[in-house]
Amino acid sequence: MSFVAPFIILSMVLAAGTSIFIADMHRQAVHDVEHSLVGLSTVLADQADRSLQSMEMVQDAIIRGMHEANVSTPADFAIAASRKDMHLALKARVAALPQVNAITIVDRTGKLLNFTRFWPIPDINIADRDYFKALVADPSMQRFISQPVQNRGDGVWTIYVARKVAAPDGAFLGLVLGAVELGYFERLYKQITPAADAVVSVFRNDGMLLVRHPHKEGTIGKIFSTTGAALIAAKKQASGVLRNVSPIDGHERLIATKALANFPLILSISRTVEASLASFYQQVFVVGAAAVLITACIWALYWLVLRQSRAERRLAGAEERVRSEHELRTQYERFGVALNNMVQGLCLFDADKRLVVMNDRFAGLYAIPPDMRAPGTKAEELRHHVLNQRGDAAGAWDIVVTPPELDATPLAARIVHLSDDRSISVVRVSVPGGGWICTHEDVTERRHNEERLRFLARHDALTKLPNRVQFEEVVQRELAICARTGDEIALLCLDLDGFKQVNDLFGHPVGDRLLTEVAARLQGLLGERCVAARLGGDEFAILATGFNNYKTPATAAQSVIDALSVPYLEHDRRIDVGCSVGIASFPRDGSSYEKLLSASDMALYRAKAEGKGGYSFFEPAMDAAARDRHQLAQDLRAAIGTSQIELHYQPQYEVASHKACGFEALVRWTHPIRGPISPAQFVPIAEETGLIIPLGEWVLREACREAATWAKPLGIAVNISIAQFQQSNLRDVIETTLSDTGLCASRLELEVTESLFLKSTMHSQEMLRDLKALGVRISIDDFGTGYSSLATLQAFPFDKIKIDRSFVGEIGVAGKGSAIVRAIISLGESLNVRVIAEGIETEDQLSFLRQHRCAEIQGYLTGKPRPIAEYRSLLVSAPELRVA
Repeated sequence: MSFVAPFIILSMVLAAGTSIFIADMHRQAVHDVEHSLVGLSTVLADQADRSLQSMEMVQDAIIRGMHEANVSTPADFAIAASRKDMHLALKARVAALPQVNAITIVDRTGKLLNFTRFWPIPDINIADRDYFKALVADPSMQRFISQPVQNRGDGVWTIYVARKVAAPDGAFLGLVLGAVELGYFERLYKQITPAADAVVSVFRNDGMLLVRHPHKEGTIGKIFSTTGAALIAAKKQASGVLRNVSPIDGHERLIATKALANFPLILSISRTVEASLASFYQQVFVVGAAAVLITACIWALYWLVLRQSRAERRLAGAEERVRSEHELRTQYERFGVALNNMVQGLCLFDADKRLVVMNDRFAGLYAIPPDMRAPGTKAEELRHHVLNQRGDAAGAWDIVVTPPELDATPLAARIVHLSDDRSISVVRVSVPGGGWICTHEDVTERRHNEERLRFLARHDALTKLPNRVQFEEVVQRELAICARTGDEIALLCLDLDGFKQVNDLFGHPVGDRLLTEVAARLQGLLGERCVAARLGGDEFAILATGFNNYKTPATAAQSVIDALSVPYLEHDRRIDVGCSVGIASFPRDGSSYEKLLSASDMALYRAKAEGKGGYSFFEPAMDAAARDRHQLAQDLRAAIGTSQIELHYQPQYEVASHKACGFEALVRWTHPIRGPISPAQFVPIAEETGLIIPLGEWVLREACREAATWAKPLGIAVNISIAQFQQSNLRDVIETTLSDTGLCASRLELEVTESLFLKSTMHSQEMLRDLKALGVRISIDDFGTGYSSLATLQAFPFDKIKIDRSFVGEIGVAGKGSAIVRAIISLGESLNVRVIAEGIETEDQLSFLRQHRCAEIQGYLTGKPRPIAEYRSLLVSAPELRVA
């Protein structure tokens, strides 16, 4: 019958529209899951790579130290690697790396020479381990990542990153092992997995499973050749996405992998297909049920029409025809409810390019007026209305309200942008009979999220400035341009002077807001083709261009210093920080990004060393100075505990009794080649490299050992650095030293610098109280030059205040110097704290201090720092004060 055809066409149209809609939903659901997995795999792989690199930096330092020390034989290697100072240094570094279980040094036979977990070193041989065998068997292999093993020391599952140590002639000397605790990564991945069905795994390139969260017993250390990571790696791809049945848990999964940049490892993150597409399946059920219901209604309508047709033929009455039309409208309204509740906007056009169906979502997207929503509207009229909303926005507008091309890819989505910044995804599909269906979906929010992810990959999240990655690209591009044009450019490396104090005093949120303001000021200084970037912490870099007779690298640096030195306002507080700048220019100082950055960093070091708040140009001598400083640090490391390091002692006298009351221990270094090296030169190096800790412990122990042998119970003063105070075991070190040397605690005086109270007031006061409880005396060194206050003096019962030599030197020369000395002496009397003046060099200074009742003195006038043997007369009698 002829009236059957409309029902068949309508059913086909409904089925085609439903299929298109479901297929697009499936494509989008899979895409969203894969996109999320790819982003997370990239972040986690980078984190894992950086975690292993931080451990390898420790290994590199050990190997480099061996090379620089010219270790060439197994015996030399055993001596250099077995030192306790190396054990302490490695232990300090491992303490800052939560992912590292231990650092171990073994000789060519597999015997442990140093081990951060124990001292003395246990008698253990690891020659049976796979990494030892592999590196011994293959002379060309320099690094090996082991299969997971349970650590013999504590039973923790661990992988070992083994690095080979060779003599200058290539002879095998031993290994440096980094034990990476796999539980660290499992705990990390437990906190960040996006869903309960998600699995994060780390494989070796050969398919061996190293880490898996959630943990599955019996799988760690096994090779799985059919995992998603193995399949993608077999294609020689650094990353990829696929759908695969996991050989570990048997679930079909969507998998994204990312190879680590610097290690033969692959990170894999996956979700089960079932859980990933659960929401999609629910939507399919609803849409499918609606489609089935509508189809049933259509064919029910057909059955009613057929019955009414028969009744019409029997009764030939108009009443039956009216009822049939009413039923048809009712069913059509139900069909419209389903269409109008779709997420996508939908239009169906016939072969004559006229509208058949338009849902409410499509009309709402483009504000279609009611008269254009009626069936029969020409597609060209609708297209003209939609194009009026385009404005100047870009996009594939040629596909909007037009039929698909014959060779168009089915379900291929194209994006168009509206003038109100909305983004619309358009899909077109031909239907039988010559018409087509198009769906339009608002993907603005999805686009904004993707743009944010792209932005964060190349910008600093706090300041919104370019990060290291983007800055390097910009500099390399400018270098290529200037290599052709001959123009000069400069790379300015800068950091803030005093920023650490801002964080300590006011908290990190205030520090973050200050960094944001710094970034804004830098942006305001930038000219054409100039770029500022945040390299990390309070370190920034600027690419400066466009130099002429008026604008030079020096003027650019000074502009930066002037801009950043203007006080910052934080509510009712005024914060003052300065800025130091290092300058390196192309082509004078280097032709690559790495060389310019290194040169400007060395220049920055010079600027800060010369007093901060200024700028310095790179000079070739700086490179040599940096290498010399590094060599000096290596020599100092080897000198600690040897005869090169010794103590000199400077006597201290009571002014009232004219008698010696103690000595201050001062460290001296006589280099075997360079001769005597000033403490002003090697102590800062020790502080920068962490050697101040073993050096300070040696000074403390040697001074206490010497003082314990004196016949007279004179005091012994020892300086304690800030780095030593930051150690949690300082109290134990001092207590053990007093016990081992037999020195009475009341004879030991610990001198602490004023700046200690700016670094960490609460921690410092707690540590001082712990030390005070041992019975030792505490004095403030260099008083008047730092940041202590009356509140600090009242909060802790100090035993002594030492007036800095800079004020003593002004006595009789500048009125302010004498006034400051008198004020400090008066302050000590008021607080009942003894005051000692150091740096006494003239009789006038001594007379002034006697007149104003200073308790104790110390200086060249009464005795220079010398070996204790030259002061034996002071240790057996009580001589009166006399000028040296």
